[in-house]
Amino acid sequence: MNNVTYISPEMQALNHKTKIIDDLLGGTYSMRKAGREHLFQMPLEDEKAYKNRLNRSTLYPALSETLSQMCGRVFFDPINTVDVDEKIQQEFLPDVDLLGNNLDVFASQWFYAALAYGVSFVLVDYSHIQQAITLADEKALGARPYLIHIKPQAVLGIKYERINGQTRLTQFRYKEFIILDDGEFATKQVEQINVYEIGRVRKFRQGVDGGEHLLIEDIAMKINGKPLDFVPVIPFVTKNTGHHYFAEPPLMELAYLNIKHWQSQSDQDNILNTARVPLLARTGVSDDSAVKIGGSIIDLPKDGNLFYVEHSGASIQAGQESLKELESQMRVAGAKLLDKTVLAMTDSQAKDEQSKEISLLRLYANRFEDALDLTLEYVGKWLGIENVGKVEISGNIDSDYDPNASMDTVIKLNAAGIVSKQTAFNESKRRGLISDNVEWEDEQARLDGDGIDDGFSSNENSTNSEEDENA
Repeated sequence: MNNVTYISPEMQALNHKTKIIDDLLGGTYSMRKAGREHLFQMPLEDEKAYKNRLNRSTLYPALSETLSQMCGRVFFDPINTVDVDEKIQQEFLPDVDLLGNNLDVFASQWFYAALAYGVSFVLVDYSHIQQAITLADEKALGARPYLIHIKPQAVLGIKYERINGQTRLTQFRYKEFIILDDGEFATKQVEQINVYEIGRVRKFRQGVDGGEHLLIEDIAMKINGKPLDFVPVIPFVTKNTGHHYFAEPPLMELAYLNIKHWQSQSDQDNILNTARVPLLARTGVSDDSAVKIGGSIIDLPKDGNLFYVEHSGASIQAGQESLKELESQMRVAGAKLLDKTVLAMTDSQAKDEQSKEISLLRLYANRFEDALDLTLEYVGKWLGIENVGKVEISGNIDSDYDPNASMDTVIKLNAAGIVSKQTAFNESKRRGLISDNVEWEDEQARLDGDGIDDGFSSNENSTNSEEDENA
């Protein structure tokens, strides 16, 4: 297949799942826009009734909230940089993507995407400048490495081979949209496909009116005059499918439950809308004569009867219980990332040799450290730096599920003299019970101030007592 737009079967399969994830992450608007993909039309439901029901439906954001909470745990504390080269610290980390995002911000977006979709990629590119001839010229003109975050939806295909006993990425194709001028004032989007290979990158841009993609650039990638001997793309995989660089969303089951809740909630809202309006019925009428209702007088035919038919409410209650059960199942599905179990880890991932039981979220965080370390290594290669250092992610990953309940235990440990007051303060702050803006030293100063006030009050009371005795 020589068509540069060809999408590999593996990426097609993943894209089917990422479409579901994207619809849920897009909220109510995206779910309504998806229409019948996630909300079925009843056999006897006409188009107008279905549209009305669809436009009344709202999404319970279980998946998006779970992803935000899990990422919040991983990046609860800033990423620690250990022995990172000073040049990288000062010139690269504050703005890693040339868009103003520092390492923490960029890393959190990368991790979020991989946790949502199963895999996400980062390209370590270098800003080449045409008039530069040597590396020194490029540096003088401000050329530097930078990171490009590539979600799996943009990836068309990946090739890899066994080279010197290691699995190496040999080709990486992805698409992006380039903004070009369209006349003096307007702009237009044009699809471009980039093909990165060892020592080479080619760029194909779509022709006029959606025509064939034409080669516009064929660049040799070199460092200090030598061809680059690797493809500078780092895949971060959370849930692996058994094939290199291919994955599936780790929270896919939660996504299916979330869609089921969307459908059930729509049914529940629909039946509530019906049940709230009782039906007016009449009996004893054998012809088509109309019933006259005016003011407080109702004109009925002889032997006729008029009454309201109302819903019993039993099915409404059953539907509400079903929704609560679904919400409970979704909480359990999301919390499985925090369940500790025995997981296979590499030596670099085994942070605690005394216990091999870790949660999936901790495993993903450990893998992400390796991905960030490799990213820094590639940045170092562009800059000619060998010892680039490494990163560490501490976060708030392995803490309890209910931080409020466990705080009582911390207070008891402090009262028993097992932990200090400052440790108790830090633990309450880590659980979000105290604002991040409050510092221990400031609180100590306030407490000391309160103690001085109490002392004055005590002295004043003592003085008054002595005067009473003398009297």
